[in-house]
Amino acid sequence: MSEIYKIEYLNGITRIEFLKNPTYKDATTAIDDIAENYPYEKRLWVLSFDFSFTEQEIKDISKYGKSIFINPNKIAIVANGDLAYGEMRQFMVYREEENKADACVFKTEEEAINWLNQ
Repeated sequence: MSEIYKIEYLNGITRIEFLKNPTYKDATTAIDDIAENYPYEKRLWVLSFDFSFTEQEIKDISKYGKSIFINPNKIAIVANGDLAYGEMRQFMVYREEENKADACVFKTEEEAINWLNQ
């Protein structure tokens, strides 16, 4: 088990939660883990604290995810902190550019799960 993140599959949704402020490498390692061990279409990323990726890192994480997950998928991101929420909305724009993912950012996990299950 990783000390950086926790992944679980619950009710048709792969739930990823960072346990501490992730680096770019932590994010790509989590993506690799998900691709290898949790190949499901619905993903819930839970970010319970503010963090700061550079704009280039956000673009690179998005590009990396698009290269790993070839089939369309649905991504809900929960970011209750203002900084994380803004950064994840930026990520969402980059992720949707090639129509490979339906992505949305939420303030609560309940809203995100309801959206994923629509």
